[in-house]
Amino acid sequence: MKKNQFGFLSAMLILAIGLTTFLVNSCKHEGIPAEQMPQICFTGQVLPIFQNSCATTGCHSAGGDGHGYDFSNYASIMKAITPGDASKSKAYKAITSTFQLMPPDNALPIEKRIIIRLWIEQGANETTCGTDGVVTGGTKSGTSYACYERDIQPILLSGCAISGCHDATTHKEGLDFSSYAKTLTTISKGNPAGSKLYKAITASPSSEDFMPPKPYSALSKTAIDSIYNWIKRGGLNEECASVCDTTGTIKYSSHIKSIIDLACVSCHGENSPSGGINLLTAANLQTVAKSGKLLGAIKRKTGYSAMPPAYALSTCELRQIELWMNQGYN
Repeated sequence: MKKNQFGFLSAMLILAIGLTTFLVNSCKHEGIPAEQMPQICFTGQVLPIFQNSCATTGCHSAGGDGHGYDFSNYASIMKAITPGDASKSKAYKAITSTFQLMPPDNALPIEKRIIIRLWIEQGANETTCGTDGVVTGGTKSGTSYACYERDIQPILLSGCAISGCHDATTHKEGLDFSSYAKTLTTISKGNPAGSKLYKAITASPSSEDFMPPKPYSALSKTAIDSIYNWIKRGGLNEECASVCDTTGTIKYSSHIKSIIDLACVSCHGENSPSGGINLLTAANLQTVAKSGKLLGAIKRKTGYSAMPPAYALSTCELRQIELWMNQGYN
């Protein structure tokens, strides 16, 4: 890749990461879902970090005194990497350790740690940067990270633990998704295919076991994948900072759609939308937003039905929606 092209793309990635709330209260894996980020280029982004920070003379270089580890090339680096799982990779554990941090006198900045984690969770492939900016040589094969409070709870509260279904009061068919402890009884840790929850949301829509049932809309692919990844990781009760950007241009496709898909479409989808309000498309959402009903509901103002009913959107999500509206509903 040409130097100026790579520099620009790298700067954009680092900026996007740096502008999130990971600087406070992040979980131990600095939880950015790997599938939501661009493919990481090993030769242009990852290798330079290892070579400049680890494979220095006398340390983890060929022939150096680095306890048998050489971080100067792909083959050697892979001896300290578990593809798809940063938490089991010796190299990643070393750069995030609070006991024997590496590099010992100059910890890597958060953006470089995140680049390495994403590369590992995308499969730790020997990807290269083409002159056209396309990353080649690998696929995102790792299991992306999903945290219960940030990724899973909002899906379950808006799509399953709704009044008359699987909430704490009704707990239809004995299932209650209103809390982590109750949800845990419906999954088999590490085994999505053997979990009641996952089998229900991926069943045939014509099946009586399918969830959410009509008139509610089926969960989006993003929501289903998040639940799969959470169960696959062990169904842990972790809290992670959210990826939330409130600078620059806020777009429906890249910022707003995911919020609406997870928090609203289960009730306001194509199947008998609640209150006759359909929020499946940008045009639908724009109509409701221009009427004033959207902000009134999501800000839980007096005179409006609080939406989502079971929980409030985060301050950052509310700000994104406001910015999207102020910037012209694009």
